[in-house]
Amino acid sequence: MKGIVLQEIDKEKFETLFKKVHDIEKKLDELFDDKKSEKISPEEAARELNLTTQTIYLYIKKGIIPAAKTGRKLLIKREDLEAILKEVKSLKYKR
Repeated sequence: MKGIVLQEIDKEKFETLFKKVHDIEKKLDELFDDKKSEKISPEEAARELNLTTQTIYLYIKKGIIPAAKTGRKLLIKREDLEAILKEVKSLKYKR
C-alpha cells in the first residue's frame, strides 16, 4: 500500500460518515467509562491481582484499598483498584 487515495465525495455523504464515526467514538467512550465505574468484590479483585482474598481484606482494613460496604457485601471500585496499581508501579521506579 503506497498511501491514502482520496476520492471525490459530496459534502452530505462526508458529514453523514463523520457523524457516524463520532457516534461510534462516543459509544465506545461510554462503554469504557461504565467499565471503570464497575464495582467488584474482594474475591474478584484477588483473582485479578493474583493475591489471596485475605490479603485484599487486609489491604482494605489498613486503608490501602478503599471499599464501600453495601449491606453485608464489601465492594471495590475498579477505578480505585487501577489507581492503586499505578501508584505502586510509580513507587517501584522511584528508588
